[in-house]
Amino acid sequence: MSSRKGSFGKFVAFVVGGIIGAVGGLLYAPRSGKETREQLRAKADELLEESRERYEAKRERAKELAVERGRELRDRIEEAKGRLISGVESAAEAIKGRIERGAEKAEEAAESAEKKAEEQEEER
Repeated sequence: MSSRKGSFGKFVAFVVGGIIGAVGGLLYAPRSGKETREQLRAKADELLEESRERYEAKRERAKELAVERGRELRDRIEEAKGRLISGVESAAEAIKGRIERGAEKAEEAAESAEKKAEEQEEER
């Protein structure tokens, strides 16, 4: 983030320096007031156009980066989603297996208890 601020600061310094240099040079040039104003206006228009072009280039690059980062983020989310689904499915299978084993043991215990009850009934 700070490198972006540094680049912007350099750009602003460049533009301001250009304007100051152009104005200073024109003010000290041996021309009439009208010629000087026309030249200042032309230079200002030139600098304005250059600034617009740079702005548009930076804006387009920022847009491209945003799209690229968005795609990367979407891919990372899809990968994480896949891992999460896989983990949940594995956990569900493990729990299902435990439940089935518990049900089998409960059934065996019930059969054993029933068998013992029958044996005790026969002994009486």
